Amino acid sequence: MKWNAIFILLMTLALTPIAAGQVKVDDRALPIQLSETEVQTILKENNPKSHVEAALKLSDNHLAKALKSAEAHQYKAAVDDVDVYASLVIYADGYTRKLPAAQIKDRNTCLKKIEQAIFKQSRNLDLVMREVPFDFREPVEGKINELRKVRLRALDDAIGGGKIINSSNEK
Repeated sequence: MKWNAIFILLMTLALTPIAAGQVKVDDRALPIQLSETEVQTILKENNPKSHVEAALKLSDNHLAKALKSAEAHQYKAAVDDVDVYASLVIYADGYTRKLPAAQIKDRNTCLKKIEQAIFKQSRNLDLVMREVPFDFREPVEGKINELRKVRLRALDDAIGGGKIINSSNEK
């Protein structure tokens, strides 16, 4: 009986943060929608710059597939590919932000690459959003807004050390 009470108490203490929503999700986890070869392509890169470049290259491929799917009226596939695109960019951002202080030069280089990659693909993102019907537009719009915040934070951190743009701390 005593052990049951102790077990229940320990489980309650362990599960309380989960119930309160305080458990942090690993922002460095790769999206589950990726194929095994895509995962291996990213994970085989040990250098931060090449790791981020591999993630961004795969994200660009998914955005290109999303645009083709939207033009072919396959809206569900387009929305899924936009989700993977955004997840990969967010992964690259999270990976970059977890780099140790000793690698500040690599961190700034990666943040600049992320910002430039989002900027270069902004036109394609807008095209996908215009191609999908209104019923499918909400998830795409949400991802685009997330990416805009990532871009703004990356730009602020790379150029001004996170102190120039006030809204950059918003997630």
